[in-house]
Amino acid sequence: MAILEQVEELLAKSGKEFFSSTEIKNLMAEAYGTNPNSVLPPDYCYNRTNNGIDKSGMLKRKFLIRIESGQYRYVGFDYKFNGYVYQKPHGSKVETIVGFWKDGIYSEVRQPENDLEDLNGQTFIEGSTKQVTVNTYERNSAARQKCLDFHGYNCKVCDFDFAEVYGEIGKGFIHVHHIVQIANIKREYELDPVKDLVPLCPNCHAMVHRHNPAMHPDELRERLCQKNV
Repeated sequence: MAILEQVEELLAKSGKEFFSSTEIKNLMAEAYGTNPNSVLPPDYCYNRTNNGIDKSGMLKRKFLIRIESGQYRYVGFDYKFNGYVYQKPHGSKVETIVGFWKDGIYSEVRQPENDLEDLNGQTFIEGSTKQVTVNTYERNSAARQKCLDFHGYNCKVCDFDFAEVYGEIGKGFIHVHHIVQIANIKREYELDPVKDLVPLCPNCHAMVHRHNPAMHPDELRERLCQKNV
């Protein structure tokens, strides 16, 4: 029996509905001698996920609902849960939405895409040209997160905040723009996520790319301010 199944069985037999993380870990230690570090209540929650382990955004067998930090409600397997699934990237202070449940059916929430500036890969070294339809460059999702942890999720041109306007569904959504056109660099270099990347809403991101090479976001912000005077 897997650890998550052992946890679910113990909680079901307890007759209780609400548990702390410590209580769940203690139950497992007493019943099975399980190392507390191996018991991960957030991973058993309908409304939480660990993308390092649960790459699809969900484990199909969920049985908890996270109420607040370290506090959980037991609802069992096959619960008809309705709500969003949250994930906090490693080292980040901001939670993002990665999926949602409706009547017990899970659907993935698409993550932001940056057209030709999509951030992929495993290192902060950028360059590595690859042939697609046009030459694009590999980019780093960790660099994107470092940028957002420093600059925040508001657009640096128009200050648009998706979470403020759209609520929970907008939480953690924004494009990230590479200030220096990486296609012009033609060699690998070490990316500085704070200096080289900046968050832009999709509209402003599209507008800076109306110029070739792309307009600097500061120039677009200046134009926007002048227009609104």
